[in-house]
Amino acid sequence: MTDLNELMGSPFVRVKLVAFVHFFFISNAMLGSWGHGAYEFYNFLFLISMFWSIHSKDSIEAIQTALVINASSIFFDIVSISLHFGLMNGWAVAFSIINLILRPVSVALLYKEFNTRGGTLPTGSVFPTSQQRSYQDIDRPTQPTPTNSQPGPNVASIF
Repeated sequence: MTDLNELMGSPFVRVKLVAFVHFFFISNAMLGSWGHGAYEFYNFLFLISMFWSIHSKDSIEAIQTALVINASSIFFDIVSISLHFGLMNGWAVAFSIINLILRPVSVALLYKEFNTRGGTLPTGSVFPTSQQRSYQDIDRPTQPTPTNSQPGPNVASIF
């Protein structure tokens, strides 16, 4: 049991596990004919954001995007399953329901990974604050600080 806790404590294993499990269940759920394309669309976005999170191991934005899409997918799954329950085959419905049941667990794992990468969410906000950004804001260049030294010789007055 200690090995499992140690394994789940590893950030790279958490993200890869969430991506693989959801990939498996989403792929099987899509074997049915959903018809409207919404289920496929938001799950495709979620899987892309998970692959981005795996690729960008230090990116707060990548894991935050996956976290927000996964959390909102709980609502979208409920709507999609309830609207198309009678129209789907049992295989697709079973895997989509299992995927829905696993989403809160994966939200918790992604939130743990988000905190591990240094992300914090202020209360009521889903967007990162300026303290979380690790890049220089090039839209507001810094001005050089003036010094009290005498200006150098005027090159035009020498000639």
